[in-house]
Amino acid sequence: MNSRFTKTAVWVGRFTFLFVFLLGCGASRQNGSVADEAINLDDLLGEDEMSQVGNESEQAEVLRLLGITPAEQQPQNADFTTISQRPDPDGMQADVDLLKQELSEKDKEIMQLRSELTDKELKISEMEAKTNVPAQPNVHFTGQLSEPSPQFKSRYQNALNQYKARSYNEAVSVFSELLLSEPNNTLSDNCQYWIGESYYGLINYNQAITEFEKVFSFPNSNKNDDAQLKLGLCYIRLGDKSQARAEFDRLLAIHPNSEYVSLAQKYIAKM
Repeated sequence: MNSRFTKTAVWVGRFTFLFVFLLGCGASRQNGSVADEAINLDDLLGEDEMSQVGNESEQAEVLRLLGITPAEQQPQNADFTTISQRPDPDGMQADVDLLKQELSEKDKEIMQLRSELTDKELKISEMEAKTNVPAQPNVHFTGQLSEPSPQFKSRYQNALNQYKARSYNEAVSVFSELLLSEPNNTLSDNCQYWIGESYYGLINYNQAITEFEKVFSFPNSNKNDDAQLKLGLCYIRLGDKSQARAEFDRLLAIHPNSEYVSLAQKYIAKM
């Protein structure tokens, strides 16, 4: 505060001196040019010195009285601070990449779980097929075959349609009933064969093998070579390639004129 009062006193003294001086000059030189007699006010007032020394403190004092803080004088600095606080684009991209990687890993886990679920469903189907096996008839053959009755033929066709519709358990039931009702007609061996095919469709390969082998007990069956081929395929499904090859070799030896010879040879070549 003393410094402010001192500066103010100096300014007042200078203005007083200037006023007296101008009055004297005006009285002695009334006809002179005002421009020639004018004194540089800046020199007298110490304009440069005031600008350098007084302006900053004066401005600061005025701003203080107005309640303006130094931080409020620099709005641009605030803008710079705000900009510096904005999210870093490179950092955001890194986060996006990390999320993509995590999503990819989750997709792999889901695929693995789906694969495991499929395997379990397959095992469940196999177990259900084994538990739902209908009781097989004990068929006795006399060696003399007869023509099937119209009713037998109708039910046979119905069972065959069930098989084609993949209703394998229903097909097994009907074919088994037909064998019990008329075990010695010309369609009996076909009934036995389609029972084997139905178990093959149920992925119950062990039971299918048992049923296909029963086909050979029918005299002069037209399904012998079919059953022989399916035996080889059952063993392939069970992972027993050695036994599968033996069954295919038997087909070639016993049924050299069968329509399945080339297919059996193809399977053997791949083993």
